[in-house]
Amino acid sequence: MGDKRKNIVILGSTGSIGDSTLKVVRHLGGEFHVFGLAAGVNVKKLARQAAELSSEYAVIGGDGDSKELGRLLPAGCKMLSGEEGIVELVSLPEVDLVVCAIVGSASLMPLLAAIRAGKDIALASKEALVMAGGLVMEEVSRHNVRVLPVDSEHSAVFQCIEGRRHEDISRIILTASGGAFRDWTSSQMQSATLEDALEHPTWDMGIKVTVDSATMMNKALEIIEAHWLFDMPGEKIDVIIHHQSVIHSMVEFIDGTMLVQMGTPDMCFPIQYALTYPRKLPGALESLDFARFASLSFEYPDRERFPSLNFAVEAMREGGTMPAVMNAANEVAVERFCSKDIPFTGIWRTIETVMSSHKPLDRPGLDAILCADKEARKIASELKLR
Repeated sequence: MGDKRKNIVILGSTGSIGDSTLKVVRHLGGEFHVFGLAAGVNVKKLARQAAELSSEYAVIGGDGDSKELGRLLPAGCKMLSGEEGIVELVSLPEVDLVVCAIVGSASLMPLLAAIRAGKDIALASKEALVMAGGLVMEEVSRHNVRVLPVDSEHSAVFQCIEGRRHEDISRIILTASGGAFRDWTSSQMQSATLEDALEHPTWDMGIKVTVDSATMMNKALEIIEAHWLFDMPGEKIDVIIHHQSVIHSMVEFIDGTMLVQMGTPDMCFPIQYALTYPRKLPGALESLDFARFASLSFEYPDRERFPSLNFAVEAMREGGTMPAVMNAANEVAVERFCSKDIPFTGIWRTIETVMSSHKPLDRPGLDAILCADKEARKIASELKLR
């Protein structure tokens, strides 16, 4: 008998989603073979993963040292490098499913390549859909592949609407922890440090995603992602703050009833469902203990203190290249904040300024999207903030 394991590729294997994906793979034993791995800069960790998992391929992108990776990889593991290497890996005929967990706009080209190669996608990289959702979903339809959401919120919505008629859905409600500054005033946030921003109350995530959570830009990106994944207009996608983070999202139907998806706040749950869909297999984590929670609390987000949600509404209203511009400005602003080049509140001012300067192009192709992204990054990187 041949090997019946599903061959998967993990893009972003050394990050937090990559770590959780490998935890799920180890738990599920013979269900999966990690055929290939890709990472940005963490060469040593990538080499260790490739050796442990007997992967056929390892790709170092970004600023990673390909020569060092070549020295560290075990015999039999082929090394590729750069975006071209990632595209080559996801296009190989042996690959069944691609876990896309590359942070930021760098996920777009590998995602498109995997879709065009007919691979199913477990998607954690929300920025690709924000930048080019229309283009990506057209390719998904053209190549008849499945995009299975890995974000806990979108996995929750996906599970709530399975088997339901689209016309019966009234609205989607994405839950949010509120991030590190949910109880801070606007004046307090002006002097917030990176260390402050990384004190997330619930989730253990990478730096960029955690800062996005602190600005609530993470939720703004998720609104646009939900629009494309579930074919819902922006006005039917709401956000609510839920401190306990055990309800991962909700769906309201036209009769006024709701379905919610609940569970312990751990990314292994949505990752496992994306890998095993449509099956549910026994998990390695403890189920939710209701006795631990005296109450579950909810509140509406303060859109004046956290204007990111307003940016998402504007980007969706303007359409075209505007979401890509919003995303690009945010990525640059977060990098500048992490480098202590601008204050925390300067992230919002950067995004607002760059979006205000952009005239969106309707129904853009890939070249127009990448051009808008590049121009937005230039403006955001050169912007002088007082």
